[in-house]
Amino acid sequence: MLDRPAATDDYRPGRALHRFVTTRDRTCRMPGCRVRAGHADLDHVLPHPEGATDCTNLCCLCRRHHRLKTHARGWRFDMDRDGVLTVTTPTGITRVTRPPGLREPSTETPPF
Repeated sequence: MLDRPAATDDYRPGRALHRFVTTRDRTCRMPGCRVRAGHADLDHVLPHPEGATDCTNLCCLCRRHHRLKTHARGWRFDMDRDGVLTVTTPTGITRVTRPPGLREPSTETPPF
């Protein structure tokens, strides 16, 4: 597992933070998009400086979805500490994306 790099006060993430987020996300985090993280922007889920430049507030978005999030009205993006991103459309439809390898929380009772 990768160590979480330190947050920065700068708008632009440093090399370690960039590497962490692109490795965690692997693709654009908009549900259904498959643009690889190497061809995506790092986006502040909460705009800087309101939101930190930190792995808990950065995600990969391809340029198209970055612009949609930034300029289209009514879209809502929320991300938790583990990188689970919840996207809500202007019409209220909600979709959740998880970083690859992060399983959904289990609701089953362990067998023992």
